Amino acid sequence: MSRLLSVSVPDDLAGALDSLAEDTGRTKSEVVREALRRQVRAGRFMALQEYGRELAEVRGIGPENSEGLIDELRGR
Repeated sequence: MSRLLSVSVPDDLAGALDSLAEDTGRTKSEVVREALRRQVRAGRFMALQEYGRELAEVRGIGPENSEGLIDELRGR
């Protein structure tokens, strides 16, 4: 299922979209969909990183512990 969205963008961004679509042989819709997918994935990844930072902080784990923890997990 698809939904039609109407989005306003500045002229320079619209021009960049036109050029990118033409250069890659894709439609503007395809370019925008892929950009949105990437942004959603990036947002999820950033949320996961933040969760990991918070969990590490609660457990008293800092960057200085990284090598030791990796070695421990690898069974060294």
